Amino acid sequence: MSASQQRDHKESLSTKKNRPVVKHPYLVLMALYIGAFTGMYSETAMNVILPTIGEEFGVSTSLTQWLVVGYMLMIGLVLPFSSILIKHFTVRTLTFSALGAFAVGAIISALAPNFAILLIGRAIQGIGLGLVLPMTFSMVLEIMPPHKLGAAMGMTSLIIMLAPVIGPTLAGILAGAFSWRFVFWSIVVLAVIGIIFAAQFLINAYELTKPKVDILSVILSIFGFGGVVLGAGMASEYGWMSVPVIAALIVGIAALVWYSIRQFSMTHPVLNLRAFGFRDFSLGVSLVMLNFGITLSVMFLLPQFFQNSMAFAVSISGMLLLPGGIINAVTSMLSGRAYNKIGVKAPALIGFAATIIGLCILIWQTFLVTSNAQANIAIVIIAHILMMIGVPLAMSPLQTYTLSTLPREMNADGSTIMNTLQQVVGAVFTALATSLLMSGQSAFGGDNAAARFGQGTRWGLYLALGIAILGFIGSLFTRDTRQQTAHEDTAEQAKNAEPILQSLMKTDVYALSSSATAMDAMALLTQRGISGAPIIDEKGNLTGFISDGDILSIVADRVPEFSSFYSAIIEHNSESFSDRVRDNMNRPVSEFATHSVITVDVNDSMSHICEVLVSNHLKKVPVVDKTNGGRMVGILNRSDVLKYVVENF
Repeated sequence: MSASQQRDHKESLSTKKNRPVVKHPYLVLMALYIGAFTGMYSETAMNVILPTIGEEFGVSTSLTQWLVVGYMLMIGLVLPFSSILIKHFTVRTLTFSALGAFAVGAIISALAPNFAILLIGRAIQGIGLGLVLPMTFSMVLEIMPPHKLGAAMGMTSLIIMLAPVIGPTLAGILAGAFSWRFVFWSIVVLAVIGIIFAAQFLINAYELTKPKVDILSVILSIFGFGGVVLGAGMASEYGWMSVPVIAALIVGIAALVWYSIRQFSMTHPVLNLRAFGFRDFSLGVSLVMLNFGITLSVMFLLPQFFQNSMAFAVSISGMLLLPGGIINAVTSMLSGRAYNKIGVKAPALIGFAATIIGLCILIWQTFLVTSNAQANIAIVIIAHILMMIGVPLAMSPLQTYTLSTLPREMNADGSTIMNTLQQVVGAVFTALATSLLMSGQSAFGGDNAAARFGQGTRWGLYLALGIAILGFIGSLFTRDTRQQTAHEDTAEQAKNAEPILQSLMKTDVYALSSSATAMDAMALLTQRGISGAPIIDEKGNLTGFISDGDILSIVADRVPEFSSFYSAIIEHNSESFSDRVRDNMNRPVSEFATHSVITVDVNDSMSHICEVLVSNHLKKVPVVDKTNGGRMVGILNRSDVLKYVVENF
């Protein structure tokens, strides 16, 4: 890069808003973490205490479902405007508002003298999660240094996943030991702790640009999403063909159509619906919605089945959901890696298949209850675990597949669309499950209340089974877009490649031939004062990498290798050090070198190269030319990159 290019590059950087330098970023994020955890805890804990609330206030299941549906509806209404709100109000203001909504809403719910007041409190809590959830991920991206971003996103996901694991169990314990009202008081405590952290540590990381807000889009969004959810929610009480239900659905669908047309005509839409023009995004987001619908419908039905059909106390019902919740969290963390290794189709198909099997087992158990037999609780838990393996196994790869197929500039729009639709579709599926639950009970001819609820549960599970089958079929049409995405990224990187790479990397690389011995490697490393060297074949292709640690490992004491519970094999530990050197120094380096070598391409961007060095804890990385058969062309040291940054920025 010439001196003029470097000067122009620095001037362009100076016009951009600098990333805030935060000494303790996790303390800054703590209030948002607590808010996100509180919101997810509030969302998942409610299913366990619905029967108790219905009994105390004397309301039907079709009404109690609104404590779940109404909560998700408010989240879905607020989420689309989160990106606009953050440009008009400071992060501190929005965070205090979100945590305040949790606290105020939970206090109203905890003190509610009737069901209507309780529902109002729940709706206010939904506003809190609609604000805090997208803001949490945005702040992580804004204040975390790039080399810590992966760990920070993992921590954020772990905190959010933890709430559904312990939420139902904790709610069951609190309701069983005290009262269902203590579940809401626990939300108040969490919100107050979050407010304290926000007041002490939270900073404002965004510039307030205050863009113009399209009021008509806001109104259409509220009527559209709200009308559809309202109509589906009222169906269990009034019937699908009733005037209120049909009217709400017509208003909702008409508003959504108008809203969509308006978004396509706007230069800066509230939601960029052009993302649906990408085939893989449309398919992927549909499958994500189906998978999320399974989770919401089953988690709504199962705790009530435990209490109303199997006669378990509310505290026990929460405990019975814990094994599946733990498995869900573990599978979620592991399945995220599946996409990069095997693509989307295999984990999606296996995930939906496992869910189908689990649902079939659950339906069989509800048949036993309907037949006045006793369901086997161990089998029910196993079925739940199967579903909690299947749902996240499909979910993470599907989410990655969905967003990775969009152009980079549309990733934020795709994420907002997915998060918004998840809450709205989740509310609709919960309402549908409730409608089928009520219809199944009404169609039961006997007087056995447990059997009647069992039949209603089975009808609701039929919905989840149908969704899972649709998901399995839809997964057959997914494509492996990893190579396509990688090709597009490589093309873009080559187009915008920073010419400094070739000037920074060393082309006179000290390398070893594939026929070299351990002694040859040791001599090269000591003579040249380096800690490792690449291994190349006669054509110049990279075949491995040898480090000083690899050489020392062949002369070091061995850790005992256990061949059974009763015996251990310990090799060479009785030999002297000199004996080991004599025995091993003539071994070919190919026997103990690293063959899975991490490399970068000569056309990669500097930002990508830095990510490779940092995430893999490398001091140096071989540079290859993928357009020339992967031939090695140089090696890049971390110190060279740091020196360039210091001298030029």
